[in-house]
Amino acid sequence: MLYGLLTLTSLAILLQGLGTSAQQCGRQAGGALCANRLCCSQHGWCGSTPEYCGTGCQSQCGGSTPTPSGGSGVGSIITQDLFNQMLKYRNDPRCPSNGFYTYDAFITAARSFNDFGTTGDLATRKRELAAFFGQTSHETTGGWPTAPDGPYAWGYCFIREQNNPGAYCTPGSWPCAPGRRYFGRGPIQLTQ
Repeated sequence: MLYGLLTLTSLAILLQGLGTSAQQCGRQAGGALCANRLCCSQHGWCGSTPEYCGTGCQSQCGGSTPTPSGGSGVGSIITQDLFNQMLKYRNDPRCPSNGFYTYDAFITAARSFNDFGTTGDLATRKRELAAFFGQTSHETTGGWPTAPDGPYAWGYCFIREQNNPGAYCTPGSWPCAPGRRYFGRGPIQLTQ
């Protein structure tokens, strides 16, 4: 009898453990994204059907997409050729970002924000993208006064904030984590 009770209890615990599993994405999984650009459902599961990509979808709600190479959306305005012309020095050996900023990475990031450069008429979309590149190129410029094409032609040259960044931490109201410093990284950097 005791053996039977232990067996049933063990089986119940085992079956309960098999019936549960952790969510894969979204707020239920610490903000994780689904692989292969699958949608993250409101319940934290990855998939590509309307149940995942529809109402309540948390991220990548456009579903699975092929490898970025322009096409529609932002890529129809900022083509790879235009990207390379605007940021022609980003891969220069004199730039710390050499090889870091790519067109495919830009298109992938743009697609992660559904409304970025995709709302309004064509003129409005172009203005939004021009403002974005104006700001981000300025924040990452690496040119010097006599640089080829001028100092501001060297956008996306830096990855980390330059010129001895200040302390962005205020102990009483905005403390840093112990042993950490905060400074601008990437094309969206902190300015004063």
